[in-house]
Amino acid sequence: MELDIQVDDRQPDLAEVAANDVAAEAPQPTTDAEPKSEKSDYSCLVHVGSRSRLVRLTPPSRRVGITVAVLMIAVETLLLYPLRSIVQPLSPGMIYIIGVLVVSMVWGMWLGIATSVASTLAFFIFHIPPFGEVAVSDVRELFEVAVFFVIAVATSVTANVLRLRIVRAEESDLTADMARLLLHADDPAEVLPTVAQRIADALELPDAAIDHTVVSGDDRQWAFPLRAGTTPLGTLRVPRGVPEPTVQRLRERVVPSLASLLEAGYERAAMVDSLGRLATEQAALRRVATLVARGGNPPEVFDVITTELHGLLGEGNLQGQHSTWLLHYEPDGMVSVLSTSLPGLTPEELHWSAEGENLLALVRDTGRPARMDSFEGAIGPAAALARQLGIRSAVGVPIAVEGQLWGVAALASDQPVPLPPNTEARIANFVDLAATAIANADSRAELAASRARLVAAADQARQRIERELHDSALQQLIGIGLQLGLVQASLSPELDRTKTELSNAVYGLNSVVDNMREISRDIHPTLLAAGGLQPAIKSLARKSPVPVELDIHTEQRMPPVIEVAAYHIVSEALSNTAEHAHATVVRVETAMRDGVLCLSIHDDGVGGADPDRGSGLTALRDRVEALGGHLTITNPTNGGTLLQADIPTELPEPHPVAARPSEGRRP
Repeated sequence: MELDIQVDDRQPDLAEVAANDVAAEAPQPTTDAEPKSEKSDYSCLVHVGSRSRLVRLTPPSRRVGITVAVLMIAVETLLLYPLRSIVQPLSPGMIYIIGVLVVSMVWGMWLGIATSVASTLAFFIFHIPPFGEVAVSDVRELFEVAVFFVIAVATSVTANVLRLRIVRAEESDLTADMARLLLHADDPAEVLPTVAQRIADALELPDAAIDHTVVSGDDRQWAFPLRAGTTPLGTLRVPRGVPEPTVQRLRERVVPSLASLLEAGYERAAMVDSLGRLATEQAALRRVATLVARGGNPPEVFDVITTELHGLLGEGNLQGQHSTWLLHYEPDGMVSVLSTSLPGLTPEELHWSAEGENLLALVRDTGRPARMDSFEGAIGPAAALARQLGIRSAVGVPIAVEGQLWGVAALASDQPVPLPPNTEARIANFVDLAATAIANADSRAELAASRARLVAAADQARQRIERELHDSALQQLIGIGLQLGLVQASLSPELDRTKTELSNAVYGLNSVVDNMREISRDIHPTLLAAGGLQPAIKSLARKSPVPVELDIHTEQRMPPVIEVAAYHIVSEALSNTAEHAHATVVRVETAMRDGVLCLSIHDDGVGGADPDRGSGLTALRDRVEALGGHLTITNPTNGGTLLQADIPTELPEPHPVAARPSEGRRP
């Protein structure tokens, strides 16, 4: 048998070996197949090139050792008889060193020393003359026997030291393997069967198993509890038939190392899981914040919140067995479902009273997170609806907007077991930013609706001014003109000069009436209110000094504020073209696409229009953006100026439940 043994002077430390091996960043082994065995290169260990069957962690019984020692001494004694005539007197005795070495390497120093004593006696009796007697004919022979005894004992001690180093090296390899498996696994529980097999292979056990719970031993198996302080981690089980030295080694060396590594593995897995969950939560919050920053409307934000919550809390055994809800407290004591991951709800199931025994009432009354682990026997519409939908438990966290209780973010489960204890904290971490997102979305919606109302109010004021001019001032001027005409007709022929002056006055008055009529049309065109956008744009084209090509596809009527905005865009563009562009033709196109009015005005002039320089285009852009649209002005490569405006035909309004937070208890 061939051993490749390298001895180092230092003693190995198992904890240090495990730490060094973990720091080496070994590849993570898989659990469905045995990982390949790797040689560990430790500077403080005896390195065993291939595992020896001579030196084992658990040696055979002492009775076997004594038998082997006796047999080897007998064989060595008989073998020396033919060698006495051809070697020096002391040289044949060296053959006994082989037996001492074998026994010391397998069974340890004390049996090795006993073998040394027995070998010395055998050598003295059978190979030192007079043969067969315990007598010395020459004192030099006694000295030779003493030297042989010292060499035999020294060999036994040295062999035992080598044995201990090899055993500790194998123990270190076992600890390193356990560290690689437990500290590199995402879930240490998944690799416990592989760890148990490693222990069984290293200690030559028939079998070994590691349980997740603490179990008791019986007449068929040993049970070694694995604990971290007073916290139970599991149990290592081995068969009862293993030798006592193996049991002692398990109890004193393997179990403490396994418990420490198992504790570290669980702590690492918990930390990795926590970091992963935190990263997932941050990604979800970032997606909601991005949507709000882009100006998403409140219903869209609400749907994203419930979707992100459902994905965030849909890990592990909750997947497919829970639903997320975003609910709003109405001022009249009702609750509205703004968004939910549970499909197929009827209108009656989206709006109900919060009275009775239910989660919403608990949150409203306390202003704090609440849970209900059962709805059996609970009274009220919400509890009845929960039973109807198969909901058995729920957790809710209040959402506060601008310091007032606004609503609830809730998680409901149809499982008989309650939701995990950390559910409130996980929802709360998300709701903190969700409340800000809701407030921002509400503010955006309210601002857009406010701007739209201002534009509509300005248009209504213009229409009122136009109507007052037409129905009051113009009619009065026309009446005055008619009176002057009657006065002129009643004058005698000799008052020709007076008639001429009255005629001039009537002409001037008619000019004033025509100017005021044009002004009133510019303030709010009567044709637009009566016939819609198509005839109004055609009227502008007829009056434009620059030829206009029309391509109009908007025959249906739109809200007045939309039509007025489109009319003013076309009017301002045609006026700017006539005054500044030096164009020969203007093309005006209108179309409806997915509920959006699309305007395009393109001339072939010199270009250079810029709304940022304070022209009338700035007011047009403000008007379009107030209506939820956008206006762009570019200079195409083929020349001229291109003005494009997209205006939604549905006016922006505050969300009916998100317009303002309901009055309630401050959380």
